[in-house]
Amino acid sequence: MVKWFLLGLAALAAAEVAALIAVAAVVGLPVALALMVATSLLGMAVLRHPGRTRINRLHEALAKNGIAGLQAGGDAFLTVAAGFLLLLPGFITDAAGLLLLLPPVRRWIGGRFQHSMQTRSSGSPGVVELEPQEWNRVPERQIDEQRRPADPA
Repeated sequence: MVKWFLLGLAALAAAEVAALIAVAAVVGLPVALALMVATSLLGMAVLRHPGRTRINRLHEALAKNGIAGLQAGGDAFLTVAAGFLLLLPGFITDAAGLLLLLPPVRRWIGGRFQHSMQTRSSGSPGVVELEPQEWNRVPERQIDEQRRPADPA
């Protein structure tokens, strides 16, 4: 898991460098760097002003409802995530952060998250549903023998 995370970070860094080179080739390096600084300042502004009140709402929702509070505070979480993405240097993370600032995108992601949570929790706890070809009936006697500890001889 850690290996894939580090590989993803390395791929993101390489993609960000490639994006910087591409943008700098079109608008020039000073303008590209100014754009990166401007989006970082925008990220700070999002985290300071609207982000702070939304962080407080997210804390309240999590304290009240536990992990289910993420659904109620999803808009706040996504706004804070947008601020962090904008704060990071790079045009790919900036594009993702700007998209997350759009209310329709936040609603769509929130709806997908809610749908995912509902489908995961729709089954009964402790019940595994199998197709008929995926299981075999085992006689009770065989189960009991497996449960008993071996006799020390």
